Amino acid sequence: MEAALNCEWCLDKYNHQGWYGECFVQVLAAAAGLQASPLTPDCTGVDFYLCLPREIDGDFPRMEVQVKTWAKPNKRNGHYHYRGLTEKRFNALAGRRRIPRYLFLVVVPDDTRAFAEVDEHALRLSHAAYWVSLEDEQRITAPECKRKVEVRVPEGNLLTVDALLKLFDPLRPVEAP
Repeated sequence: MEAALNCEWCLDKYNHQGWYGECFVQVLAAAAGLQASPLTPDCTGVDFYLCLPREIDGDFPRMEVQVKTWAKPNKRNGHYHYRGLTEKRFNALAGRRRIPRYLFLVVVPDDTRAFAEVDEHALRLSHAAYWVSLEDEQRITAPECKRKVEVRVPEGNLLTVDALLKLFDPLRPVEAP
């Protein structure tokens, strides 16, 4: 096969992996009954707004999400040690915000053919997603795009439908619409 765009594949392995990760999050958002709106272009370090489509205490709760994927995870001592964020991307997530921001880390198979399995009873997506808030982290002074920051994502922060809904208000149960 010959590439169509100047000898480059539009959907190389890493673009494919990233697109899959974003779709993975959209599937969870759909299962939770949430609105998922992508931001284009990605200028602020946010891939999606996730919104609860019903009013709670006079507002429609929402969060901002950056999605990253990882095919060869480094896990130790109960945490994933992710080194894929640049200092600038880290700063886009760190610190307190008016709208909460989260990093969603989607752990994917190395082989793109294993992203999904389908039979007459189920669609199974591989592998799993995890979340972390960097709200309590200090922003880096004079951040650079070439330097990377390690982010520790607790393996207990499995992103499920219930966990996703809890991120809207961790102090009380939020039900899917």
